[in-house]
Amino acid sequence: MKHQIKIIIFIVLLTLTFLFFSIQSENNFQACFLDVGQGDAELFRTQLGQNILIDGGADNSLLPMLGQCLPWWDRKIDYIFISHYHDDHYAGLVDLLNKYQVKNIITTPEKPKTALYSAWLLSLQQHGLKEQIAETGQKYDFGQGITLEIIKANDVDSKNINDDSLVLKISDGRIDYLLVGDLPSEQEQILLQSGFNIDSEILKVGHHGSKYSSSPEFLAVVKPELCVIEVGTDNKFGHPHQEALDRLDKMDCQIKETKDLGTIRVFSDGNKWWVE
Repeated sequence: MKHQIKIIIFIVLLTLTFLFFSIQSENNFQACFLDVGQGDAELFRTQLGQNILIDGGADNSLLPMLGQCLPWWDRKIDYIFISHYHDDHYAGLVDLLNKYQVKNIITTPEKPKTALYSAWLLSLQQHGLKEQIAETGQKYDFGQGITLEIIKANDVDSKNINDDSLVLKISDGRIDYLLVGDLPSEQEQILLQSGFNIDSEILKVGHHGSKYSSSPEFLAVVKPELCVIEVGTDNKFGHPHQEALDRLDKMDCQIKETKDLGTIRVFSDGNKWWVE
């Protein structure tokens, strides 16, 4: 009898989980700022069930974090965007290719001479995938008012890979999400002169809250209402830096850090946003 009760409870929980994710996917746009320690990874899920992954963190913590935001039966990623080839932004993607069906990979033309990048290329070959090089101004339409625009691609002649970070703006109707990779403040100034509209309600704070990102001029144009910092506990870099936090605080935006809250889930309906 007890065994039968356990089975019934399991089936009920499974059904409720299915209904929960179905309702969320149907009605609201979801953004998950994944808790991958000292690294970046963001998952966006559209109302039509399309999955867009930005970066992949530094290790295999990516997979369990994805499991918090995707229904267990969904094993596809429609698009992966790699902001730049630093380990803490793409190392977790190597293992991801073994677990998920990936359709498109958009990235920069950098080809770092590292063991990780060699492993990444081998994994791409094994899964029959090829990188597509991002171009400034490219726009993707996912339906239901969801678009993604590449605000900045690899257009900087610099030895600092951070300078070449992809900058992406994802829009859900009136609600905009701005993702800037590890862009430093010098490149923020160039971005301000690009002519693109970067005013956004939600900002993925640059470079894990480094003091060399999130300049006052940049923040004044973005005007974020929510500032999300993806950062590891007690990291050796001292991120987020107090100077960056002070600048964000002056903008009167809500500041939320993955090291304190774990994965941060933001929902929007085209007119308003909220955090769960």
